[in-house]
Amino acid sequence: MLELKYKKINPETQKAMQQALTTSNDYYSETIKTIQQHYPGNITILNSANSCIFTVLEAVDDTIAVPDMGGWNGVEKSAQILDKKIIKIPTDNAIINPKTLDEFIKQNTDIKTLYITALGAYNKQQSLPEISQICKKHDILLINDISGVMGDKTLTNPEYADIQITSTGTPKIVNIENGGFINNITQKIKLNTHLIKTLKADNITCAGIKQEIPNAPHTLNKTRKANNYLKQLIKEQLEDNTDYYLIHPEDNKGINTIIKTPSKSKTKKLAYQIRQQLKITQNKNIITIGPNNNRIKKPTINIEIKNLDPDSLTKENIEKLAMIITDTIKQQLQENTEQ
Repeated sequence: MLELKYKKINPETQKAMQQALTTSNDYYSETIKTIQQHYPGNITILNSANSCIFTVLEAVDDTIAVPDMGGWNGVEKSAQILDKKIIKIPTDNAIINPKTLDEFIKQNTDIKTLYITALGAYNKQQSLPEISQICKKHDILLINDISGVMGDKTLTNPEYADIQITSTGTPKIVNIENGGFINNITQKIKLNTHLIKTLKADNITCAGIKQEIPNAPHTLNKTRKANNYLKQLIKEQLEDNTDYYLIHPEDNKGINTIIKTPSKSKTKKLAYQIRQQLKITQNKNIITIGPNNNRIKKPTINIEIKNLDPDSLTKENIEKLAMIITDTIKQQLQENTEQ
């Protein structure tokens, strides 16, 4: 049994949030200044990422394009409430091909907004420079969700978006269990002041974000390093298997590992067998399955390395995790052969 810690609030961040209960500091303003040191722009801090999404979508034109998988279903839910039209762009396992995007926009001239995640399915980086250029060419408002790349100066470059949105909920890179912020970089849209006032983050949330923002590069790099090592070990063991193989094995920016499986039934059984060999604190989970609109809409096993506390991202733990996963797959392959 491999014991792993689910991501929790850093003790120093927890302490800062507790102190916010007993002081009269304007943490909202202080936190905006801290965020702007790392992510220049016009910052609004709200009580959740979904609140950020809702507030931004309320202000955009009625037709919004999103990737056909690998994003966040909260976008579609907010659009439905706001009576906005969603159009889905075909992707390569959550990754937008810039040429496909260009042609898609030409064929769907009512699109005025594109919402993407910098990491498709938390698994691979989008081609942000190319996507940004295409949006500028067609006068499309580009919203970039940077929740999975906080701390990466390239993928959070303000030149690659009109608006950035990030979640600071759990389990994210900036991890305080709630909150999120909007960076209205180009100010092409005006956010609803009533919504902002209603959904504004409190002092406790702001104190946590202020404390955690500078830690993002370290947390992100450690998570990526562990995830890349896991992919390397799994790839070595699966070799050229055509039934079980990694999705986007070459990318080194992702924070989870996704393995394609032969069928839904085999996926469910495999996930169950892997989970039985893991003990995660808080009775949480790091193994999810597809088809899943937020990941890949195919039978897959998703190993959510981003869900693990940095303390658990040791070389030894990743090696044990890889062994559990690959041994369980090999066992299933043997069973498939015997049937």
